[in-house]
Amino acid sequence: MNGPHTVSSAKQLFEKILDDENVYSMAVLESTSRDYMGHVFISNLDHEPELGFIFDKAYWGKGLATEALKAFFPKACRELGLHKVKANVNSHHKASTAVLEKLGFTKTRESKDLYGPYFEMEFTSDVAVGESSAA
Repeated sequence: MNGPHTVSSAKQLFEKILDDENVYSMAVLESTSRDYMGHVFISNLDHEPELGFIFDKAYWGKGLATEALKAFFPKACRELGLHKVKANVNSHHKASTAVLEKLGFTKTRESKDLYGPYFEMEFTSDVAVGESSAA
């Protein structure tokens, strides 16, 4: 999924993952029109959980990914009991890298696939996000 998507292909992908028990996802809709703007998800729940997000290019640069992920990611980690989550991001997408860094992800290495170079990033926590470590 480390490549570009049209609005149509992103919607199709979201509809496909809705039925996938191995993916925890949330659509991001415009508040008044309820138009689809994108979606956020954690996949590979049974192996190595991976955070992803896809937004229509018309909504890039407006802080929407950060806003959506700050609401989604802690809740998902808490509900799923996740302590380690990976993410891959195109190394040329500085804004997407910054979004992940705001969530606490750090770069672990740089790789390359058919879409080009990308960073492998990782979030780790001793407790699931949002849990209190005090009893």
